[in-house]
Amino acid sequence: MRDAVKEKVTVSLDAELVKLVDQEVQAHHVGSRSGVVEEALRLWRLEKQRHAIEQGVVAYYQSRTLKEQREERAWTRLASRQAQRLWDD
Repeated sequence: MRDAVKEKVTVSLDAELVKLVDQEVQAHHVGSRSGVVEEALRLWRLEKQRHAIEQGVVAYYQSRTLKEQREERAWTRLASRQAQRLWDD
């Protein structure tokens, strides 16, 4: 993706944000404001993907039946006992 052809866009930003972008350019020797904005957008996208995964996990656990919850607790107790036996040996 980093080797993709670049498309020029124009955005208007709050002066304080521009100041922060310029500080990042200087502090981290990033080539340009565009580089900082690209990295910020990549991180934003990753965060959105992480959030979507978390929401999926929450939805899964909230959708489990009582039977499934009891079964998981039983497997957890069994695994804990087996691990304890291994550590005690």
